[in-house]
This record gives sequence, C-alpha cells and structure tokens, in this order.
Amino acid sequence: MPVVSYPALRSIIEHMEANCRLSLSARCPEISRSDKSIPLRVNEIHFVGDTVTINNVDYKIFSKINQIVRRKKDSPCVELTLKAYDSKSKCSIEKIVWVNHGVEVGTRKIVEYLLGGRNNIRVKRLAVYSHNIMQYLIGLSNMKVGVFQYDGNGLSEFHQLIENLKELHLVVSHPTDLETPIVRKAEKIVIKSYGYDEPDIWLETHRNLLNKEVKIDTCIRGLTDISVMELIEHWRATCRAVGSSFSVRKLTDSEDFIETFLENAKERFQGTYVKLKQADKRKVTDTNAVSIKIDSRSRIVVYESGPFRGFPAISIVMIKVMAVESSEEISELIL
Repeated sequence: MPVVSYPALRSIIEHMEANCRLSLSARCPEISRSDKSIPLRVNEIHFVGDTVTINNVDYKIFSKINQIVRRKKDSPCVELTLKAYDSKSKCSIEKIVWVNHGVEVGTRKIVEYLLGGRNNIRVKRLAVYSHNIMQYLIGLSNMKVGVFQYDGNGLSEFHQLIENLKELHLVVSHPTDLETPIVRKAEKIVIKSYGYDEPDIWLETHRNLLNKEVKIDTCIRGLTDISVMELIEHWRATCRAVGSSFSVRKLTDSEDFIETFLENAKERFQGTYVKLKQADKRKVTDTNAVSIKIDSRSRIVVYESGPFRGFPAISIVMIKVMAVESSEEISELIL
C-alpha cells in the first residue's frame, strides 16, 4: 500500500467529518500528533447543560454509581462514563473514564480533549446555553464562527475565543452588553429578547450600533414611533454606510399603522414615496416605502418588511441605507 504524504494526509484530515476525525485521532497516534494543528471544520457545536454536541453527536459525562472506588495505590477516583450518542444513526457508545474530582472535572477534560488546544476551529453555527462548560475553552482555542447564538451573562468573555464573527444572536441582559467587543465586531446581530425593561434608553443604547445589520427580533413594550424616527435622524446625520439596515418589531394599534408611520416619516424628513421590490421564496412584490436623502450618493429607505406571521398587530419596520443610483430594488417614484 503506498504511503500517503503529509500534505495529502493533512488535506484529507481537514475535510473529514468532525466526529469521524476525532474518533480516528483517538485511535491513531500518527494522526493524533498533528491533528490539533490542522483546521477543524464543524457544521454545528452546541453546549447545553453538561452536554457537548458536535454536529449530530452528543458527548456527555455522567456517573452511573454514586460511590468512590480505589485505583492505583488507593488514590480516590470516581468512576465516570463518557457517552457518545449519534442522533442520526441512533447509535450510542459508552466508555468508562477515571478522574479524581467528579463529573465537573470529567466534563472539563472531555471538552478540552475534543476542542481544546486548537488554534483554528471553523464552525458554521455555535450555540451556547451553558456558560459553565463553554468557559473551559477560553484561552485554549480559537474559533472562526459563522453564527453564534448565546443566552446568558458573561458575553464579553467570548471575545478572546471567537474571531471573524458573521452573525450573533443574543439576549441583552443589560445595556452594557451592546458595548462589548464581540457585539460591536459582528457583521449582523439579532436581539432575541431583553433582560431589562427600560424603553426610555432604547435610542441611546441602539443608535451607536455600527453593525451592518441589526435585527430586533422581539417587541419592546413602550417603544414609541418618535424613538424610531430619532434613530432614522441619527442615521441620516451620521451618514451610515450603504448596505446598513435596522429592523424592529412594533406593536400596532390600527390596521393602517404602517401607512401613518410612512406618512409621518415623509413629512418629517421631506422624503418621497417610492416603490420597493421585495423578493421572497415565492414571489416578488412591490412595497410602498419612503426614501430619505442622506447625501448625493446614498439615501435611507423606510418600509414594512412584512407583518409578523400569525400576529397582525405586529409590524416589522425596516430602515435600510441604499445607493442613490440603485435601480434594482427601487423601481419607481410615486407621484
């Protein structure tokens, strides 16, 4: 059998399915020596409770018997079991491991073994619902993440772990969360909910977000139309970059909310009505919008990106900066 060269082996390992690669590395010392220096490509990693899920395989440490056993010169050890469960094949594997300090340390060692010591982990989606085990990786690895979904406190700690973040889904526990480097540097942020109820400071905390796309995926009780108008005013005064967008859900008290809102925006900013082409999976529709001039090269377009499905009393207001010469999306003026 011909010997595979190191460059060829490296390329093969890099593009293997993550769990298959981890299993092969555990069984083959030759591969294990170089494995952690090769980029690890993963579709999804989830941290939920005390379980780590890599793609479709769950890894969990647990104790079957609550007792201390003796091993190696009577040193106290807890007998723990590592269970790997494949949700696709419905197959599970259990292996007994030995650690000195219980399930918590056992879990930390497994997390460090699977993902620690890697300077290049490329993850399409990372979801963290357990800060306790995720923190084991901080300072041990670096991840390039497409979408990061996080519910909890301590968001600022992940800045040193995650780089080149494209999209961040988060619960804002405190206004200062929006000032953390990981939020500031994400290309897109999606705010799922807030852990505080202070609509009076909404404008102050949101107007300076410089992300290319901001999506408020929850209704903010007490948020007024005036606050949204003032956000538009701030965007115009600061000449936001073409392509920037901000969407917010608004509770409505009338069927003609969006028409009234657009009319007020047109009057306040001396804008013009335009037709905006919106494409979804099924069709292309023309939507009424208001165009507000920023300068000779760009404008803000305000429109309803669509009522929230199943909730006609909720409208999604979209604020988007477009180039003046753009003709694909804005088709015609309404006189």
